[in-house]
Amino acid sequence: RVQGRAGGMRALVCREWGDPTKSRAEGGVLGVEDVPAPSRVPPRGIRVRVICASLNFADCLLVRDRYQEKPALPFTPGGEFCGTVLELGAEIRTSGAFRVGQTIAGAVIGGGAMAEELVVPDASAAFVVPAGISPAVASSFPIAYGTAYMALAQRARIGPGTKVLILGAGGGVGLAAVQIAKALGARVVAVARGGDKIRACLDAGADACLDSDALHASSSATDKSETTRSGKTGKTAPFRTREETFELLLSATRRAFGGALADVLFDPVGGAAFSRGLSSLRWGGQALVIGFASGSIPNLPLNVALVKNVTVHGVYWGAHAAKDPNAMAKCGSEVTGLLKRKKLAPKVDVSAMAPLESAHVLFRALEERRVVGKAVVVVSGQEEATRAVVERESSRL
Repeated sequence: RVQGRAGGMRALVCREWGDPTKSRAEGGVLGVEDVPAPSRVPPRGIRVRVICASLNFADCLLVRDRYQEKPALPFTPGGEFCGTVLELGAEIRTSGAFRVGQTIAGAVIGGGAMAEELVVPDASAAFVVPAGISPAVASSFPIAYGTAYMALAQRARIGPGTKVLILGAGGGVGLAAVQIAKALGARVVAVARGGDKIRACLDAGADACLDSDALHASSSATDKSETTRSGKTGKTAPFRTREETFELLLSATRRAFGGALADVLFDPVGGAAFSRGLSSLRWGGQALVIGFASGSIPNLPLNVALVKNVTVHGVYWGAHAAKDPNAMAKCGSEVTGLLKRKKLAPKVDVSAMAPLESAHVLFRALEERRVVGKAVVVVSGQEEATRAVVERESSRL
């Protein structure tokens, strides 16, 4: 059915836990295989020919057996996709919500997107891609933007003037949070590492950016800068790149917000960043725990939460599919509405696009924090054409 192989398809397969950043020939655990195509579409499901699948940090953790959920081996990574509808389940055919041939994007819990075909078990996890949005960009939207919207809009209930401090703002979910917070009228201070990520945050609408390398105290004086949307810079304290302490986050946050502290902390990083971020909240503030990209799960400093009357929210978007599907559906509808109204513009790192055979290169770039926005696996094999479309799309923003 796919590329002339009746009943078969190519897929990126993990057969044992281990390193996703190398090919199997180099000792890694991911490899492209010919496997059977999905044979059954459930009543509310959709069969899709995958064009692109985007990468999340959770995919790295899954392959290394460090995620909170553990798929059965062997499995195919990938939770976000964009592709063409091949077949509809009986209920979806009757509903008329989708039709064969449409380009759709969506999320699949537990992986499976890095394959030529995919069955989405429930069509509520998918949406028709609006005109003018490329498959690579569409594949970068569902989980990152769904998570950020659920956290900021449904949990923290931010609105005009809310002061939001976003850690890890140069990554996929971080940039999504910057865009969503600005779309909802908030003031945003974004924390990211390096010039490329800072520029991406400013392009996404951040009011000010803090270079995370400038937030680690050091005895060797090296100046780094805070950058605002006006282009002004101001010297901050010396930094140390080896140990990420974030000791200077509180004072830098206060300066960036003009003497005030943050109302909301959005944290996909964890480690020392969370502890210092919690101290950067005002009395009665809210902390949103999104993930632990630093590799370190922090201890919650309850004394700070007590004294400051801080509310800490854990936000695991994927769990809502089973625990609270109505909340997930509401979130998906509202955030997709912002996309359709062009209030959001997912960023794909054009240097982080690769075919299935080179997916391990993208895993490595993500783990090394070199990706600005989202990394995308071009499953269709049309990598260069897809990259060109994304570049044109970015130039229009």
